[in-house]
Amino acid sequence: MIGLEGATLRSARLTYRLLEPQDKPALAHLLADPEVTQPAGFLPAESPADFDRFFTELTLYRTGIALLAGDVLIGYFHVNPYRTDREPYAGQPCVDVGFVVGKAFQGQGLATEAVAFLTGYLKERFDWCFAGHFTENTASRRVLEKCGYTLLGTEKVSIPALGREKECLRWVR
Repeated sequence: MIGLEGATLRSARLTYRLLEPQDKPALAHLLADPEVTQPAGFLPAESPADFDRFFTELTLYRTGIALLAGDVLIGYFHVNPYRTDREPYAGQPCVDVGFVVGKAFQGQGLATEAVAFLTGYLKERFDWCFAGHFTENTASRRVLEKCGYTLLGTEKVSIPALGREKECLRWVR
C-alpha cells in the first residue's frame, strides 16, 4: 500500500523502514509509559500477550513504520487507508497517519522531522494525508502545523481503551 516493502528511507537524523519483529521489545519498552500512550488514545499493554496483539495489528498490513535514530527505535508512524465523503477529498486516494515518539526522544524536533519527511513521501503516492489528535495534545498540534497540515475541524471520538469520549482535531495535507 505505501511502497516501503524492503526499502529504507533517510532524512537528516532519522531512518525509516517497516516495523519488523525485532522491533517488538524496543517498542514495548517505549509504549510501557502511559505518558506516551494516553495522548495517542491507548493505554500501555497489560501483558506481553496484549502487546503481541497490538504489534500484530500495527504491522498486519505493512503500514507501521519504524522511526530510528541510528540503530535506536525512537517511535513509530502508522498509515491507514482513509475514505471521506467530504469534498474536495471524496473519491480521491487518501490516508490517515499517526505517530508516537518515546518520552526520551520528545522535544528534540524528531517527530516534526519524521512527520514532514513521511508526509512528503506519502504525498507522492496519495492525494491527501489526514491526521488527528486530541485537543489537549498540543505537542501533536505543533508538529502538524509545522508540517503544513491544515485544520479541518473537530469531532467527538469514542476511545474504548480510555473509557470515554474525547474531542479530536482533524487535519489534512
